[in-house]
This record gives sequence, structure tokens and C-alpha cells, in this order.
Amino acid sequence: MKLTWDEWRGSMDGRETLWVKHLWRRLGRHIDLHKMVGKDDPDCFHTHPAYAIRVILRGGYVEELEGGRHRMWRPGMIGIVKPTCSHRIAGLRNGRASYSLWIRFRKRATVELRGDGWHRQEQTYRAADTVLVRRAQ
Repeated sequence: MKLTWDEWRGSMDGRETLWVKHLWRRLGRHIDLHKMVGKDDPDCFHTHPAYAIRVILRGGYVEELEGGRHRMWRPGMIGIVKPTCSHRIAGLRNGRASYSLWIRFRKRATVELRGDGWHRQEQTYRAADTVLVRRAQ
């Protein structure tokens, strides 16, 4: 049986970086399967709409926080993602797709797209409920 994905996300010029399969939804809570297929563009950070628990199932990735710190996420690792966490996927571990389970709680914030990288892209696509944030000059 081939898995069909419910939605994708990525750069504003239409390059796919993430596929999402909704496994369960109820009262604003979600359990989703994420398949990361590409890294985020340089200086293209984002926040999340809610607290979430991520469980890396296969592959893994390098996360870059907006402050410049990097962290490798490997299969079996579990972490909490706060709505205030601004990050990007800097690379896929071993250059392969990464699969993770996301348990997301009720939405409490707007997704912010942060960093100058977003402003350099041709804006042909933007995921719903996202806000492009300009940095103070």
C-alpha cells in the first residue's frame, strides 16, 4: 500500500521540503507523520503554531536555531518544540529523507517566517496561516 500525503510545505518559490500525513485530529490536537525531503533555504527560519512533541523515526536531520546553534536529530530522539522556537532544517542526515512523528497540541500562535532568506525568494507559494516577519534594521 502506497502512503498518500495530505499536504506539503516548503520555500515560497515552491520547492518542497516537508510532506505531512494527518494520522489523527481532534479538538485542535494533531498527530502527524512528517517526511522531510529537503533542507530549508539559508536564513529561512520559522516558528510553530503550538507546543509539539517530535519523535524521530528514521533518517534524522540537522536543526539550526535562529541564534546559530546546530543540533543533530537522530532516530529514537524525542524533543519538545515550543511555539517560540525559531529554527530551520539545515540538512538531512545521510542525505536521505527523514521521518518523524509529531504530536501537536492546540494552536496558540501564528507561524512566523523569520530571516532575510524569505525576502529573497520569488513568492509564488506561502503556507496558510503564516506571517512574514521583517527584521529591524
